[in-house]
Amino acid sequence: MDQKTLYQDAIRRVAGKIRECAPEDLIERFSACSGFDAGSYRHCRPSFDGAVCAVDGSNAIILDSGAFAIAAVRASVNVYAGSARTCRRTTPLQVVTVNPGAGNEDFDALFHECFHHPPKAPLDHDDPIQNSAVIRDTLEYWAAMEMAAELETGDLLVLDGTLQVRHASHDEVIESLLNLCNLRGVLIAAVTKRTALTWGGGHPIVPAAEGLARDLAIPEPWYICLSVAEDLIDRQRTHRWKQRGGQYVARLHPRAQRAFKVEIPKYYNQEMVDQVFSALAHFADDGRVTGYPYPLLDAHLTTRIGADTVEQIRQDIIKSMDLLGMSLADYTSIFGDYHDEFDRY
Repeated sequence: MDQKTLYQDAIRRVAGKIRECAPEDLIERFSACSGFDAGSYRHCRPSFDGAVCAVDGSNAIILDSGAFAIAAVRASVNVYAGSARTCRRTTPLQVVTVNPGAGNEDFDALFHECFHHPPKAPLDHDDPIQNSAVIRDTLEYWAAMEMAAELETGDLLVLDGTLQVRHASHDEVIESLLNLCNLRGVLIAAVTKRTALTWGGGHPIVPAAEGLARDLAIPEPWYICLSVAEDLIDRQRTHRWKQRGGQYVARLHPRAQRAFKVEIPKYYNQEMVDQVFSALAHFADDGRVTGYPYPLLDAHLTTRIGADTVEQIRQDIIKSMDLLGMSLADYTSIFGDYHDEFDRY
């Protein structure tokens, strides 16, 4: 079989798998499996008198030798009241090692600095990118805790992501954050831009809920609680840690490009849930990414570590190596990548 035929077969195979995930009768299957109808979707009026505080973080690999890597991480918070930003904070840029294997001194030190006790589990992922994401999470949770202590009763704290954690040491941290918010009367939610949540053995759940709303002519903004349909979600495939939040899908603006998954603590009553979605819809009319809460967009833009920053950190490391008597040949022998050479041609 020639290369062209092999390629075409691969493309057809991949397209077939996509069709399996989203069959023609996806909406009908979802309606029958979930039991959702027009009454399952709730309208949320875009209105909120309190402040919304968004928390996001960023991580980027600076250098990777294979044996160990160096990453940059930071987190930002942005607070909006009405249409005005009232607060913006960014943590200092942290440059850390994210070597694969057991333990990570930089993670241990940063965790202790943030929460005043050592992590209960070592950071020992084999993937440097995953290690840097865990260290970024540490900064995000610390920033969220700081803001939860400052926000007023009825304000909303929004996290980028979920109420689950990717590392065991953050399990107690997120519990403390939820308890602090509950104690101070601060609402909390997590908005996920892309989710692995599925139903029916692998079908993506957000487009299914969105498609059913379209078939039922549900006007935006709306939200639906997935957690009320028992056994709908493929929990064994998508839940690695204890589930703290109720699972929702929301389309927050009539001109939104798509819906999002939102998590809210399970113990919230209906009034609190309505307040959360009214607040999210109130802040979802930005023309840049209509339908996505713009405090979160602002936090993302504030905290992202761009290519210029990565290159500046890389050059600063090279200068510091030079001061230690290391040559360019030493740098290349440790961090050189033939892909850099390949990209020249």
